Amino acid sequence: MPWRYSNRLVKPYLITARGRQWDDQMVEFSRATATRQLEFDDAMGAVGLAVVVLHLGEGAIYLVVQSWARDFHSRISIFSGIEIDDLRPAPIGAGPGVWEQEVLSHERTSYVTHILTHDVDVDAWLDDALDTRPQPRYDGIPSGT
Repeated sequence: MPWRYSNRLVKPYLITARGRQWDDQMVEFSRATATRQLEFDDAMGAVGLAVVVLHLGEGAIYLVVQSWARDFHSRISIFSGIEIDDLRPAPIGAGPGVWEQEVLSHERTSYVTHILTHDVDVDAWLDDALDTRPQPRYDGIPSGT
């Protein structure tokens, strides 16, 4: 479900390492952290559309906040910590991990397709979400054999 604010729409994602559990409190804490960053991004020229990725990794938690900005740019901020209430800005030079990049790659394509066209369709952009639920692995053996 998108996060709706008076001046912005946010597509939130949640990624978990195998065996990691999440709860609503984690999501709310990450939303509060992301909201503070989004307010800063607004002051820096964000257009009001954003993506937030909460990643509960094996040994740490990561929060990636991407705001779309004017002139085909984006602002990316990364927070990390051991626990959700320990999130701090990631060290300078840190970038999204491979799992967050999968989401951001999808979101780049979605933004180009639904927003940067002559027929801007914000509802289609909101509906175009990547399914981050664990998928069964295909081992090359047809089922039933």
